[in-house]
Amino acid sequence: MSDRLIPPATRRTFLKHLAIATGGVVLLPLATSCTGEGAKSGAKSGAGAEAGAKADVLAVPSTKPEGWDPIAYNKARGNAGKIPESYRESINGPDGVKKHLGKHLPYVPAVDAGAVPAGYLAIMWGDPGKGYTQHPNAPVTPENKEGHWYNWIELRKAQEGEAPAMKSEYPAWPPTPEIKDRYLVSQGEDISADKGIHTVYLAKLPEGVAKGDTVRIHAHCLTHGEYVDFLTL
Repeated sequence: MSDRLIPPATRRTFLKHLAIATGGVVLLPLATSCTGEGAKSGAKSGAGAEAGAKADVLAVPSTKPEGWDPIAYNKARGNAGKIPESYRESINGPDGVKKHLGKHLPYVPAVDAGAVPAGYLAIMWGDPGKGYTQHPNAPVTPENKEGHWYNWIELRKAQEGEAPAMKSEYPAWPPTPEIKDRYLVSQGEDISADKGIHTVYLAKLPEGVAKGDTVRIHAHCLTHGEYVDFLTL
């Protein structure tokens, strides 16, 4: 696809994500002013540019950018504040991709299609087929007062302009009787087995989404922050 067909805002945002995550240099169009007023306001412009750059990194794209790299994007966005500071050493370390960032990326598991209700998407985190650590889950305990699971998942059709988004919430893990229909188990019957790595989240799809559509997945892990990726149904 030609670069001219990429929406300018989406392209600029993704290039910034990539530059920050990889430490590389990406050249972007630069607007300059030679007027006296511009020179006087240089300090403010610099601060404003820095704030604008951070806002771009934190932005969630509406569509899947060309050359989409979920590791680079989530690393950049995490370092900008969407992943807790206590976890950033892990995501930036030598095992950051496979054991930490990859662990928080979504994939569709191989489960019985009849077990997934119509209008829902089955999601797990950390695809072992890509060498990623599978995402564990943990309940709230006296030692772990926060717990460890995805407490919300928002799905949106990946398209420019307005599109409905559907947010599914998971207030507890393991599921209580009131919310047991929000989960499945990919292996065995005990959702708590093997540190909960067989937990399947059932996320409600927005109306109008059909097979073949690309969906943006924006979700929040209680312990390790927010993550964004795209999947094609």
